Amino acid sequence: MTTRVTALPDQTDFDVTASETLLEAALRSGVPFAHACGGRAKCSTCRVWILSGLEACPNRNAAEASMADRLSLTDEVRLACQLKPQGDLRIRRLVLDETDLMITNQLGATAATRSGEAKHVTVFFSDIVDFTALSEKLSAYDVMYLLNRYFAQVGEIIEKNGGFIDSFIGDGLMAIFGIDGQPDAPLRAVNAALQTLGTVDRLKPFFASMYGIDFEIRIGLNYGEAVIGTLGFSGHGRLTAVGDVVNVASRIEAANKDAGTRLLISEPLRNALADKVEIADFVRVRLRGTSERTTLFEVDRLRPEIDAELNAKPSRETIRHGGRRWVCALAEQDLQLHERRILDFEDYDIVIVREADGYCAFNNACPHLHLPLYERRSPAQTKGLQLPHTESAITSDLGLVCRWHHSCFDLLTGEIRQWAQLQQDGTAPGYEYAGDISKNRAKLVVYPCRVQDGSVWIGLD
Repeated sequence: MTTRVTALPDQTDFDVTASETLLEAALRSGVPFAHACGGRAKCSTCRVWILSGLEACPNRNAAEASMADRLSLTDEVRLACQLKPQGDLRIRRLVLDETDLMITNQLGATAATRSGEAKHVTVFFSDIVDFTALSEKLSAYDVMYLLNRYFAQVGEIIEKNGGFIDSFIGDGLMAIFGIDGQPDAPLRAVNAALQTLGTVDRLKPFFASMYGIDFEIRIGLNYGEAVIGTLGFSGHGRLTAVGDVVNVASRIEAANKDAGTRLLISEPLRNALADKVEIADFVRVRLRGTSERTTLFEVDRLRPEIDAELNAKPSRETIRHGGRRWVCALAEQDLQLHERRILDFEDYDIVIVREADGYCAFNNACPHLHLPLYERRSPAQTKGLQLPHTESAITSDLGLVCRWHHSCFDLLTGEIRQWAQLQQDGTAPGYEYAGDISKNRAKLVVYPCRVQDGSVWIGLD
């Protein structure tokens, strides 16, 4: 006996034999279901929403029932690793952005073996706030999934800033900047910390909707001399830093809790940075294991001129016109009819699309959970990652249909034409377990476009 399953948002049909679970058949058919525990009902990452055909689903077995009770899953939410359908189904799988399909990448680069050398380095420590309470609320495999999603993005930030990831310790992370003597390592460490906090802020809506948790981290940075070398035994050594600078960095991170801050740095690091950062405040604290008070500084941001130099964006011509700042996006000839381009502008991405009547530009973030409306990677890259084929769509009358909850927005005004079809509890049909999105009701951010001298200009503010 074979049943037919339609999976959304992939728009993919596949067959399930009598001996297969839904997960096994989906993976065989190339549909990228998440399955953090390997399909043993130890996590909920393979869960699906049954859109139609619920009557063809047998009762939950003991393993699935245990997880369903733990997470209070409704009857329509099933674990694909345990479900063996007895009739045709239409389902919606757990769909996230491309980050989830990359979390298995190696985050730490291989470093050369070293016998030990003294260097001035910046040590970065981060920790998740109230991780114990968070881990008690979720299954162990869901916690691992959450941590990997977070670490995948933070690891990329650290490496882009020239840092070396020393270790992941539970929910904590230690990184070292300056192991190769880079003179700007202190500044890049602070830049990585600020970018990490920005990434966490973008992750918060998803974690709140998916798991009902308030996700937050704290970071501590210290600067000083450490011995850099390889510790361990043959074949199992790893490059690390040893010294008081490491211990103090860990204690600085912990000091955030009492100070009510997210990012604190030591006085030696502040001195090494000179006037390159803006300090929001300072605190006098007694670090764990010490008897004297220490001055720590809360970093607000890099100074604008330093930020512009360190995080240089592609240079684009800018003019003032009609009380608005206009930025030259591209040449008319660079964008064909119905073609789109994603451009990196300051703290956000902008999608620009060429339509028959002109150009439309809008923020590449859905108003629901701030997930990307379109992927940034090239078609070749997305093909290699086997990303879902589903994309946001543009209607003939310039309406943008969000790929996440299928709300429709006017591309000229950003106004909501049709919000996701909400049920009484505020969830969208087929997306019940994504949570109540009724409070996320917001218009799309659009930007005016104009053509001048063969170039397309976007009005930012």
